[in-house]
Amino acid sequence: MVRRRYVRLVPEPTPERGDGAGTPTWSVGELAASIADHLQAAFPGEVWVRGEIHDLKRASSGHVYFTLVDDEGDTARLSVMLPSTNKVRVNRLLMRAGGRVRMTDGTDVRIRGRVDFYGPRGQLQLRMTSIDPAFTLGQLAAARAELLDRLAAEDLLERNGRLLLPLVPLRIGIVTSAGSAAEADVLDELLRSGYAFEVLVADVRVQGVEAPTAVAGAIAGFATEAVDLVIVARGGGATTDLAAFDHELVARAIAASPHPVITGVGHEVDRTVADEVAHTAAKTPTAAAQQVVAMVGRAHQRAEAAFEAVAAAADRHLHAATAHLDRLAARASTAAVSATRTELGRIDHARERLTRAATSTIETHELRLGNDTRRLRHAARRRVDDAAQQLDVLGTRVSLSDPRRALARGWSITRRADGTVVRSASDIEPGTTLLTTVADGVVTSVVDSAVPGPPRPPAPEDVP
Repeated sequence: MVRRRYVRLVPEPTPERGDGAGTPTWSVGELAASIADHLQAAFPGEVWVRGEIHDLKRASSGHVYFTLVDDEGDTARLSVMLPSTNKVRVNRLLMRAGGRVRMTDGTDVRIRGRVDFYGPRGQLQLRMTSIDPAFTLGQLAAARAELLDRLAAEDLLERNGRLLLPLVPLRIGIVTSAGSAAEADVLDELLRSGYAFEVLVADVRVQGVEAPTAVAGAIAGFATEAVDLVIVARGGGATTDLAAFDHELVARAIAASPHPVITGVGHEVDRTVADEVAHTAAKTPTAAAQQVVAMVGRAHQRAEAAFEAVAAAADRHLHAATAHLDRLAARASTAAVSATRTELGRIDHARERLTRAATSTIETHELRLGNDTRRLRHAARRRVDDAAQQLDVLGTRVSLSDPRRALARGWSITRRADGTVVRSASDIEPGTTLLTTVADGVVTSVVDSAVPGPPRPPAPEDVP
């Protein structure tokens, strides 16, 4: 076996002048060349390195640059450069893997290359020449299996699946990348259904290192929203592009969601951990939307069938009730005719009896009225005669009591000025004005003195 070693011959370093000690001083180029020689000596051939891709950039020159990070912890970082001349071979290897592996941030890879020291930048780097897609797929499969085992042990795989689907899910939460084909597929399907869906879209990154946190956060955020269910949608891509949906954060967020979650991630052949944990896993974003539309359609059909059944039952009951009413109306009409005839006969009979009784009563009362009238006339005539006699007696008495007759016989009536009748001398005082009425007038006088005389009984003719 022949072992070859390649070395680069460089001149001895020139001692720095003036130091007096003979200590060699390297130029930057000399030191860089020496480091490169030692690296080539230590790593004479290509090496395989495993790690996680970070900060991948594709330059306009065709080269690809990224940092390979230790997948067991961020304890070491290695700069990697994939020259454009090697990229064709690497892409061919990725295509042989069915396009399931794509070099993106967050992807665990096993790559091959040559350790090199790039003097112009003073940077240690790996010049990549090849890749092992099977390693990446194996890592993903192993991590996926291990995560599924842990989720199953915690009874999380079926937790979301035990939630009851709403009968009419019209308020939909969607976790996807805004403006993506997945969003367009879901919205187009919902729109074409013709149902009144209300959609809340959570715009998140669905690929890359930050995607798991973003997707999980959006699913958790819908817990406080009044949605009927949540659709998690991501279009097709390589297996590594769907790595976010194999992440533990996303799986636990789906399991903890209070709303049923329907996933539509990748192509028909893709199956992620998110699909395993979700209530329902659709093959594509379009299929996820179709399932929601189908749920509303079934509810619509059930409502239409129930309405038709109610309408048919109501129609049957209406016809039966109408027929029953017709029968009742016929019986009522017959009974009414018979009752009317009977009552008319009774009325005729009662009318005849009433006519006879009224005639008899009228005749009786006419006789009584004639007798009463004659008695009343006789009594009235007698009462009038009696009253006339009483009036004559009263007239004579009134005529005898007329004051004018007394005045004509020489009597007089004396009053005070206020009209009070003077009945006694003691009723007046000197100076009082008196009005004395005689037969032919009134005499006014003033009292000089008043001497009372003996009392006398009042005369019958005195009139106040």
